[in-house]
Amino acid sequence: MKEQAQINRKNPTAFLFVVDQSLSMGYVMPSVNKPKAKHVADVINRTILNLIDLCNKADGIRDYFYLGIIAYNGKGARNALFDEPNRDILNSISQVAGNVKKIEHAVEKVDNGLGEIVEKRIEFPIWMEADADGETPMCEAFELAKKTLEEWCRKNPNSYPPTLIHITDGDSTDGNPEEIAEDIKNLCTLYGNAFIFNLHVSSFDANTIEYPFSDSNITDEYTKMLFNMSSIFPEHLIGKANDRGYRVVSNSRGFIFNADAVDVVNFLEIGTLPTNPFKKR
Repeated sequence: MKEQAQINRKNPTAFLFVVDQSLSMGYVMPSVNKPKAKHVADVINRTILNLIDLCNKADGIRDYFYLGIIAYNGKGARNALFDEPNRDILNSISQVAGNVKKIEHAVEKVDNGLGEIVEKRIEFPIWMEADADGETPMCEAFELAKKTLEEWCRKNPNSYPPTLIHITDGDSTDGNPEEIAEDIKNLCTLYGNAFIFNLHVSSFDANTIEYPFSDSNITDEYTKMLFNMSSIFPEHLIGKANDRGYRVVSNSRGFIFNADAVDVVNFLEIGTLPTNPFKKR
């Protein structure tokens, strides 16, 4: 059973983000008043920081996770975490932690412990930078993801299955990636099959579809495609999703259509909560 898989340094798990950075991702997301590409990059960077903090122990950063980002747009599909040619897409979390591209500074409001709200200057590490350009070669990106996860599963047969989190706002411009996604979902370790979560973000006012268990109310082919590409929601995460106000049942898909800014944050936080507590190895 997947729920019984223990994550440790000997048997880590992997998170692979596949991110649409096409031209339309530069449009403003009304719920946060900034470009979709920027909001998605900010949330992914914060997610990476949270995962690093989770693995940071007294003896250093323990490699419980491997992380990777495939970005795709008019430049094609590429490694968005490391710029070196021929670098692996998935890298240990300690390697990712040491590859900060730049530091941004921001001001946030916090409670000073005396009931007063004060401004605090914070440093925000950047691993992935926002971009929005050109077309949407989704098939090319999923082919690269498939190759990456095939190799990872082969090298880590005793690990918790990898999770692919796909974020997009538009239709594929190089074909239908459903068959490739099905191949990815058929990849497996001894503890089960790889997961694919799909998150659609939009600039327009439309109904939101959250973790549907059926496509009976989905009328357009694009949304149905993303539904079909998504895995059944992992049972051990159902409670986590419901705690955040979603209605997730045993046959729900890991899919949100027309997500707002809060949905993006929640989706990534839920999707990167893999399984039982880590063993100290």
